Amino acid sequence: MSIFSSKWVSLILMVLGAAILITLFVFLVVGFPGPKSVDRFLPEQIAGYQLSKQISGSEAVEEFAQLHGKHLAVTSGAKGTYGEWNAVTLWVAATDTTERANTLLVDMELKISEGRSPFTFKDPIQDGDRTVYSLDGMGQSHFFFQSGKNLVWLSANPNIADQSLKQVLEYYP
Repeated sequence: MSIFSSKWVSLILMVLGAAILITLFVFLVVGFPGPKSVDRFLPEQIAGYQLSKQISGSEAVEEFAQLHGKHLAVTSGAKGTYGEWNAVTLWVAATDTTERANTLLVDMELKISEGRSPFTFKDPIQDGDRTVYSLDGMGQSHFFFQSGKNLVWLSANPNIADQSLKQVLEYYP
């Protein structure tokens, strides 16, 4: 009796079919694996602009250090550029605690308040219990705020700034 007899082939095909159906059922009930947490640092689109360039992890942390001229107490992060000509840029710095994120937020607000940066403060915005700092500078509207252990900075062209901020605040509650 050959293993390739029609009886065995039929049995093997039935077992494989059942395995495929069980696997599909499990994925439909439990769900497909989600993206890695670092992938969720950045939304796919903001104000109708697709994410066109991104860096994350240690590369983003190094860029944060270069921007600020010093190493910051961040564990990871991401930077996303949206649309042509950088219509929107989003930086997200992750810290190990909400307290550390708050310390960075306060330090940033104080440093900018000194007046030696290209940014000018506008009235802050209240979003529930959190304060969103609003600034103008370098031809764009800027916003920064804390979201849990993350510090978020949004830069957007003025004509899409409000829409961008609304989406980013929803993405980072």
